[in-house]
Amino acid sequence: MHYPADYEIFSLVCIDRKEAAPKDKAVIKYVNQKLEKFIPEFGEFIATAEDDATLQVMIDLEQYIGKEIIWVRGMSFDDVIDKGTQNRLPSWAIRYCTEKMKLLPIFLWWFNEIGEKCKMNIGFRFDEFSRMERFFNNSDPTNFKIPVNCSVRGERRQKHETFNWRFCSLPLVGGGITKEKVGDYWFNNGWVGGNLFEERRQMYFPPISNCIGCFHKSEAGLAAMAEIHPDKFIWFIDQELKGMGTWLDSRVTYQHISDNKLDLAKEVLFELKHNLQTCDTSGCTD
Repeated sequence: MHYPADYEIFSLVCIDRKEAAPKDKAVIKYVNQKLEKFIPEFGEFIATAEDDATLQVMIDLEQYIGKEIIWVRGMSFDDVIDKGTQNRLPSWAIRYCTEKMKLLPIFLWWFNEIGEKCKMNIGFRFDEFSRMERFFNNSDPTNFKIPVNCSVRGERRQKHETFNWRFCSLPLVGGGITKEKVGDYWFNNGWVGGNLFEERRQMYFPPISNCIGCFHKSEAGLAAMAEIHPDKFIWFIDQELKGMGTWLDSRVTYQHISDNKLDLAKEVLFELKHNLQTCDTSGCTD
């Protein structure tokens, strides 16, 4: 609301597990309308690895700001794992999921719709210096490499081309905006933190963000997700059964976490019930 952009872009992480589909058919219809131009390439939307509450938040948020939010997507998480070149599941040590399913779809939208260097707002807050350090120290945030197919002497070969595509702006840092200020603003304007143990209020944010099986979550946080979102958590378990490693670098399996979820998750479930939980690592977002 205070730092509007010319284009508001949301990239959705999709999975192919029908059992994890949103229960509200109207939400599925809405998502397919927003992602209509991607259907020929990726098929219709089936489910997301994120909390379904995120879908409703994006629907409500577009109405709240009175401006279109452009939805994009890449290949499903299933295909990223099955058809990728990494030959292992993403983890803290080898994290490629955000790049493939969040950043790349946004970049491709920029490439097709803008095509010249732009300013991009990055939502790091004033109280997230560790995230800023990782952002600038571990990569070049202004460049993006994508594979480009080219014909060389009649053969199809692949090379990577680098695009210098954005200036990174940190408006919340410059404005001294902390998590407390963000929470106060939305609470005072009718939005609240999600409480899965009460009926859904008019507008609310998911209690824990990111994919529900994100490896940035603690074992206790994952156990809570296994209890609250069993149909989605099974998808994460199934990926480990493909023999491509574990999500956690500790090699603790998600099946083990699911089997012991009630013992592991007691404290986190208490925090969720009282709206106290936050992202464990701020690996992607709060």
